Amino acid sequence: MKILGSLIFTVVELLIVAIRCSVTRVFNYNRNVQSLRTHLSEELSDTKTRVLHSEDNVGMRLASVNVIIEEANRVFEDEDEVKKRCFMEKCFS
Repeated sequence: MKILGSLIFTVVELLIVAIRCSVTRVFNYNRNVQSLRTHLSEELSDTKTRVLHSEDNVGMRLASVNVIIEEANRVFEDEDEVKKRCFMEKCFS
């Protein structure tokens, strides 16, 4: 009888451990999936916001660079004109 009781106890204990592991995996899986969804959602929205802001900054920077390039080109054109005028009027510095 003791052997049968010990055997039944061992079988029940193994079954309980197996069932507990399966149930724990299901709960952990659901919790992990939900955590992943939340994390990805937040990360992606933060990343999207940063990219949009950086695109805005890049656009503004490119616009200011274009203005500077245009002004520099005008200065170079004016410099050529000044040299021509000075040469024509014989104004040497």
